[in-house]
Amino acid sequence: MWRVKASPENRRVWAYYALLLVAGLTLAVGWWARVSNLTFPRKRMWDEIYFPVFANDYLNGVPFFDLHPPLGKFILAVSIAVFGNDPLGWRLMPAVFGCALVVLAAVLARRYFEDGISAILFATLVAGETIFILYSRTGLLDGILVFFVVATFLAALRVEEKDQLVWPAVLLGLTIAIKWAVFGIALPIGYILWRRGLLKPFLASLYVSAAVYILVVFAGQVWNPTGARDVFTDKNTLVKVWNWHEQALRNATRAVPNSEGSQWWTWPLLGRPIIFFHDTNASGKDLVFLAIGNPFVWWSSTLAILAGAGELVRRAVFRLPLADHQLLPIVMGYAILLLPWIPGTRIPYLYNYLPAYAFALLALTYWLSRLWGYRRWGPWAVVLYAVLAFAFTLYFLPLVTGLPLDHEGLRQRMWLESWDHGEFE
Repeated sequence: MWRVKASPENRRVWAYYALLLVAGLTLAVGWWARVSNLTFPRKRMWDEIYFPVFANDYLNGVPFFDLHPPLGKFILAVSIAVFGNDPLGWRLMPAVFGCALVVLAAVLARRYFEDGISAILFATLVAGETIFILYSRTGLLDGILVFFVVATFLAALRVEEKDQLVWPAVLLGLTIAIKWAVFGIALPIGYILWRRGLLKPFLASLYVSAAVYILVVFAGQVWNPTGARDVFTDKNTLVKVWNWHEQALRNATRAVPNSEGSQWWTWPLLGRPIIFFHDTNASGKDLVFLAIGNPFVWWSSTLAILAGAGELVRRAVFRLPLADHQLLPIVMGYAILLLPWIPGTRIPYLYNYLPAYAFALLALTYWLSRLWGYRRWGPWAVVLYAVLAFAFTLYFLPLVTGLPLDHEGLRQRMWLESWDHGEFE
C-alpha cells in the first residue's frame, strides 16, 4: 500500500492545533492559579504589611507615609472597600489585573508582530509565568504595574494619528503614578512614535502625562495627606504635594539592608527569589509562597534578550536595515527599565525586574515566532518548547500557590543554593 506523506501545510496545521491545545491548558491553569483560594494564607505576606495597610489607611483617613505614588494603593482600596480589610479585599484587584494581563499580552503581541502565532505564544508565556501568578494573588503593586507598562506600550502601538496620542500619554502618567522607576517606558514608545513621524506631537503630549500624574498625587493628598508632619499640618494641598515629593526622593535613595534583596545583575539569572511565606500544615507538609519565575522560560528569555542585542549589533556592523526592526524597541525597553537599578542607590529586589521581564518575554516571543516559520520542523520545535514551559509551570506551581509539598519535594525544587536562603533545610 502506498503511503501518502503529509504536506508541509498539513504538518503546520497540526502543529498549530497542538500549540492551541498547550496554550489552552496553560491559560486554564494560569487563570485558575491566579484566583484559586485567594484568602490563603489568612495572614499578611511580605509587603502586604505595607500596601494593603496603606490602602486601608486611605479609606479610614489614617495618615501614613509611602515613597510610592498613590495610584496602586487606590486600586487596592477598591476591593478592600467592597470586601473588607481581609485577604480577599487585599488580593482581589491584583488577581483581576493579573488575569487581564494575559489577555492584554495577546492583544499586544498580535498588534506588534501582526500574526496570531505570536499572540498565542506571548499570552501563553505570561499565563504560565509563575512569578506573575504569585503577584496576581498577593496584595502588592508590581503585577498591577506590569499591566500598566504593557498597556502603555500597546497604546503607543495603536497610535496612527496625532489625536490618538492622548491615550499613551494618559497611560504613561498613570503608570508612573504607581511607581516612578518605570518612567523609562517613555523611551521605547517615543521611539515607536518617532518612526511614525509623531515624535514632536508625542513630546508635546507629555504635559498630559505630567498632569495625570500630578492629579493622582494631588488626589492622594486631598483624600489623605501622606508624609512628614509638615505635610499633615499644612493646609495648602499643593505644598503637601511638593513636600511629599521631597520626602519620597530622600527615602528613594536610602539603602535599607534586607536578606531578601539581590543585585540587579542576578535578576536575569533568577539568582535570588523572595520568600513571601513558609509554614507547615497539620500533616507536616510545607506551605510555601516563593517569588520565583518559571526557570525554563526565565532563562530562555535572558538568552532571547542577549540574542536580540546581538542581532541588533550585527545589523549595525553590517549596515543592514535596523531602525524599524522589531527587536529594537524591545531591547530598548528592557534596557531602560533595568537602568534605574544599576547605580545601586537602594537595596533592590527581584520584583523590580518584572517590568523589564515583560520585554524579555516579548523578545522570546519574537524568536519563537521566527522559529515557527523555520523549515518543516520549526513549528513542532515551538510546540515542544510550549510543552516544556507548561511542564515547568506545573512543577513549580506549588511554590507560588501554597499547595502542600512534602519536604523532599520542596528540596528538589531548590535548584540553586540562593533560592532557599537556608530556610528550607
